[in-house]
Amino acid sequence: MKAKFFLLTLFVMGSISFASAQYVNEKPIRDLDADYIRIWSDSGPLLSSKITVRVDWGQGGRTPQITDDRRRAISFNGMIAVLNMLSKEGFELIEIVRDSKDETEIFYLKRKERFIPGNVVEYDSRTHSR
Repeated sequence: MKAKFFLLTLFVMGSISFASAQYVNEKPIRDLDADYIRIWSDSGPLLSSKITVRVDWGQGGRTPQITDDRRRAISFNGMIAVLNMLSKEGFELIEIVRDSKDETEIFYLKRKERFIPGNVVEYDSRTHSR
């Protein structure tokens, strides 16, 4: 019984550590001071089908990868996994462009509009207008 409890505890702790926030330049992605970002994939670890992703939000200098809290590059199964993660962080896809030079796909995203209480437009059902 103790062994099962110990294994369950290890599993839960591993799941919690895996669910940690993703960072770019040591900042959580949700805290980036940008309304628009550009992402593209690099090849992942050697002999792996996984990818790593770089993020450009106009910061200048070297374009950083998405990392974990220990500054290690995170590997993803594909770009859909990255888009799903970024959607949860408050971004939405607006365009995909294929670079003809090296045939990479560049994804452009923008920050989702935030709901601000009090900025609701009322709909009048009698006049069918706002």
